[in-house]
Amino acid sequence: MRAASPLRVVAAGLALVMALAACGPQPPDAATLLKQSSQRMLGLKGFHFQMQITGFTGPAEPVQSAQGDAHPPDLHAKVNLKEGGILLEVEVIFNADKIYLKSFTGGWQQLTAAQVAEFFDARLLFDPQAGLFAAMRDTTAPYRGNSEKVNGHDAYPVDGVLQGPRVNQLLPLIREQGAYHATYWIESSSSNLWRARVSGNLFDASQPATIVFDFSNHDHPVSVSPPPLG
Repeated sequence: MRAASPLRVVAAGLALVMALAACGPQPPDAATLLKQSSQRMLGLKGFHFQMQITGFTGPAEPVQSAQGDAHPPDLHAKVNLKEGGILLEVEVIFNADKIYLKSFTGGWQQLTAAQVAEFFDARLLFDPQAGLFAAMRDTTAPYRGNSEKVNGHDAYPVDGVLQGPRVNQLLPLIREQGAYHATYWIESSSSNLWRARVSGNLFDASQPATIVFDFSNHDHPVSVSPPPLG
């Protein structure tokens, strides 16, 4: 048998190296991405968030959108509420177990937990035990898709299922019945969560709705102070 020529040996070696380089390091599996990102987001010193609700919400769900800065449980946000077909913006502050509201009618006033629960207790969204970041670990049947650009960052979409009672914990106006589709866009290198989406018949048994969260300023310290009343 004739020995392979040196040229063929070199060519075969180059082909193998190129093939291995093309494969590159493989991203973590879906369950690992969810676990790592959940831990990362729960440990942040602060972040900026935006939340948008689309689809059918009904009169019992006044919240349409919100944005603000959080270092849970402290949070400062502007919230758009739907009241009789009109959008109204209010400002809320959660600080040291106290809740403050500034409506379009005047200055800051202090609210009880029961009062804020009637329209939107934003603290629940990012509660360490019941909020969105903790819910990532409770997502079943996770599946990782191909990398996508989200807000300028390379992120892997991870799809899965959240049970109704679990989603109801982070937004109590959501129906507890059934299950909902969840997608998380996670950057593999940093474990940052850049976007999350929950969809299904969230507020009505026969009509769909979607909630999208976008995150930025990961780990930028957030300090929330109580406002002057009046």
